[in-house]
Amino acid sequence: MTFNSDNRWNTATQAEFFSTLANLLKIGFSLTAALKFICQTDQSLKKGTEKIIHGLQTGLDFSQCLQPLIAPQAYYQILIAEKHGQLQNVLQELAMFNRLKIKQIRKIKTMMVYPLFLCLILLILIVLIHVVVFPQIETLLPSVSANRSNFFNLSLLKWGAMGVSGLLIVAVTYLLKQPPLVRASIAVKIPIFGRLFKNYLAYYLASNLATLLKNGLSVKEIYETLSSQKQASIIYALGKQLNSALTKGNSLKKVIDTHPFIPREIIKFLNSGDTIEEMANSMTAYSRLMFDEMIMTTNKLIAVIQPTMFLIIGITIITTYFQLLLPIYNSVKGLY
Repeated sequence: MTFNSDNRWNTATQAEFFSTLANLLKIGFSLTAALKFICQTDQSLKKGTEKIIHGLQTGLDFSQCLQPLIAPQAYYQILIAEKHGQLQNVLQELAMFNRLKIKQIRKIKTMMVYPLFLCLILLILIVLIHVVVFPQIETLLPSVSANRSNFFNLSLLKWGAMGVSGLLIVAVTYLLKQPPLVRASIAVKIPIFGRLFKNYLAYYLASNLATLLKNGLSVKEIYETLSSQKQASIIYALGKQLNSALTKGNSLKKVIDTHPFIPREIIKFLNSGDTIEEMANSMTAYSRLMFDEMIMTTNKLIAVIQPTMFLIIGITIITTYFQLLLPIYNSVKGLY
């Protein structure tokens, strides 16, 4: 069974599906019965859910059927949960995470409305100054044109903007071509957003490990499970390195030092010597803590957006006025 990538559900639809399915499983529905119930009661989910049911009937696993419809990281969490239990809990966590994501995006959109409106007005003002005002002033004071060219070189600004855009494209292309672990190591070092990436990765790893521990897997079995996942995923690459270190008797500290995004707390829990149940509880508590940290970090970033936009607008306004007034001042000064 294949899907076009265009068939992937948006974040809101994924959250609705995860939440509804988790609730149905909680009250005693079997997986197949829950999917059929969703088909019958939710038109927005019907098409995708019918394809999932068809895939199950052909012998595919639930995670395989769901993979084309959801985000990759959600797929890996469901894959682990499906093989080792805790599917209902993982679905509830994914629903909560997606709803938080939607909430934060709405906050950003709300905060951006006024600054973007000001930017639009400012852009119109700048265009009018260049198209209407300057030609009229240059007709009256021809020397303004030379003075304006000396003060403000549009060609230089254009090439500068193109250079910055080119560097960003090269940087993003380079990042996407890197292996998962290298990509994650670079992402957590990005200014401003690095801390958010690090909190998310810590939450993602801890929640998956908590799922495995709750099902009684030993530390060695966990590493083997992680290294058996799809090779393009960060969880596969990390599991492979940790499993190799454990098998060869190497220090896990070396693996952690190589990849700064791996929380030291996770390794401490795994090497604590506690019972599997105690490790599971510690890992669950830590994943919740990282989830809360992630919310706090996003809220701080959102709070910075509007002042930054206003600062950019203010600098642009000042530059525009200088561009308009200084050449006129220099031209008039030359008359005396």
